Amino acid sequence: MYKDYIPYTVGPMDWTDSLAPKPPRRRYPFWARRDRRRTAQAMAAGRTAQEMALVNRVPVMEVEKLLRDEEFQELLRHYSAVASLPYEERIARLAPLALSILEMGLETGDMRVAMFVLHEQHRGRDPARSMAERFVARAEAAARETQPRPERREAAPPAEPRQPPGDWSHCAAIPEHQEEAEALALADLRRVERDNRAELNRLADKLASEAERMGTGLGPSALPSLRLEAVARGVARYWHERPAESMQAAIRLQGARKIGRYGTGPPS
Repeated sequence: MYKDYIPYTVGPMDWTDSLAPKPPRRRYPFWARRDRRRTAQAMAAGRTAQEMALVNRVPVMEVEKLLRDEEFQELLRHYSAVASLPYEERIARLAPLALSILEMGLETGDMRVAMFVLHEQHRGRDPARSMAERFVARAEAAARETQPRPERREAAPPAEPRQPPGDWSHCAAIPEHQEEAEALALADLRRVERDNRAELNRLADKLASEAERMGTGLGPSALPSLRLEAVARGVARYWHERPAESMQAAIRLQGARKIGRYGTGPPS
């Protein structure tokens, strides 16, 4: 009965192979949108494929392969057209689009946008122009890159711990000395400035994305993602204000899904 049975024997290296770490999977060098954007901005300013290969730590043939991509060619044409304009004309063309982004953010109740607008206006700056200027500054910075980018990003600083209930250390009345209260206020101000810079960078990225859509063949009817985002926020706000109706709708939807899956309802 067992005459044809040949027992399986583990080879001397089989078990060590399973323990050995596998080499990391190599990804396409320009898979990230920000990498393609920075490369297009730099090449629109006159950088060569060899220079971009050095900056991105990739072989020249990878940059040449990217240049043959039709979508990247369209992106490069867009940034070449932007780079050919005088500085003030670039700002003038981008500011209305930036204003549309801010208006949509305010209409959908985005508090990050609201705080950014208030912060800029309090300092006598035009929020839309600030976004346009940051967009242009980041494009120019990408064109000036000459050193290879670091292979690993620096670890982000740890998030500030949340204050437990009953902790009033953030109140200016708690410190014993006036100098300590002033230091507390200055620390809060620096945190607001840092948050504002982060929001400005986020909005500048959104402005770049929408400018790319309008500049790469979508025409003046662009901003589809922003409008979809506005609708999504509006729906979320509507149902958040009506929790009972929201749960009833979710129950009805679940029942409809079961009927669609099983025909007449779930099996008993």
